[in-house]
Amino acid sequence: MTSSVGISAQQLQDRLRDELSARFGVDGSEVTADTTFEALGLDSLALVELSDVLQGALGVSIADDDFTGEQRIADVVALLQEKLIENAAATDQA
Repeated sequence: MTSSVGISAQQLQDRLRDELSARFGVDGSEVTADTTFEALGLDSLALVELSDVLQGALGVSIADDDFTGEQRIADVVALLQEKLIENAAATDQA
């Protein structure tokens, strides 16, 4: 399924996997829809760094507390899709 902004859930999950592998040394094969950040060994500081990276890459606003250790990758992907849609709607209204 593709969101209205043209980025699919799979593309977002792939982007997350790539960033987690490149920046935090996470084995990409461990990044599945049901994996939590906690299971990947990311602490709160790493999550803030990840949110900053994704914020810049995707052009959306991500609060420092939007990501938690208990979140599954699928939950984060859904959150990012929501933010992309909100951002597109706000841009269309401007």
